Amino acid sequence: MNILKLPRLFKTQHLTLLMGLMLGATSATWSATNNQNKNTMDTISEQQLKGSSQQFILTSQYTPHHYLINLYIPQAPAPKAGYPVLYLLDGNATFESARAIAQAMAGGSNKFGTDPLVIVAIGYAGDALFSAQNRALDYTSTVATNDKPNKQYSYGGDTQFLKFIDNELKPQIFNRVRINRDQQTLFGHSFGGLFTLNTFFKRSDSFQRYFAASPSLWYNNHVLLQEQDLWRKQSNQIKKPIYLMTTVGTSESSSDMQRSISKNAARDFFSGFSRVNTNKLHSWHFYHPSEQHIGNLYASLPKAILLASCNSLNNCQKLFDEQ
Repeated sequence: MNILKLPRLFKTQHLTLLMGLMLGATSATWSATNNQNKNTMDTISEQQLKGSSQQFILTSQYTPHHYLINLYIPQAPAPKAGYPVLYLLDGNATFESARAIAQAMAGGSNKFGTDPLVIVAIGYAGDALFSAQNRALDYTSTVATNDKPNKQYSYGGDTQFLKFIDNELKPQIFNRVRINRDQQTLFGHSFGGLFTLNTFFKRSDSFQRYFAASPSLWYNNHVLLQEQDLWRKQSNQIKKPIYLMTTVGTSESSSDMQRSISKNAARDFFSGFSRVNTNKLHSWHFYHPSEQHIGNLYASLPKAILLASCNSLNNCQKLFDEQ
């Protein structure tokens, strides 16, 4: 694994205002050249990083990609156990909005029952907000050639991508800031939501909280539905509390040829997390009115930040349980 050093960049209590803040935030794009000298980044103290954003590139031994990592550390001091952390997929597209929301929410932490939150956005070197080919490989499980959504892309690299996160990225973050390793959240949208749920089903010990926005239920002949059935049969084996949130926009299209899945099947999938043989899983599902597929990515970020930062089950339930 190689690290490229890049230059340093640079209260509201109502969800509506937070959404306005988020949608108004400027989306940043990043570029990186392949001919930059590779060097080991010196360890930077947590005190120096407080209230700042850092970015660096990681080259993985597990995947063929160069990852642009954006790291935000809040101004407030870390809780005794360390900062909770939110790992965002599609980091080029999500970091600026997520950081703005987290900063806006900081003033309401006592009201919300949340702790200051570290954000780690995982993107790709380059100018694109979404790198279609890279995310197709990293975020998906193996699929038969005839079932590939795009015949020009490679799929099935999710196991290697998770190894990158667990074995290469997380140690880098732990070296820079004190993290509460019992409060790590993974957020993904679309294919990223597919990856999030696959990780939840197969390697739930990698994170303690999961957020899947508009997950690609259609992928590989609805494989997530099959994996959920297998997982539910083994759900009594969950040893530690785990939180899961899913969201869908009510205006998301279901007419994309073979990609479609019936509304009844989708509803049954999302409600299926409440029909488990364990009291260790705490799950929530929300429909976001009038949101299209891409809009639901940004509409979900406020809830993702609250889920990642709420500091007790009771406080999480106060935030999300519908009265």
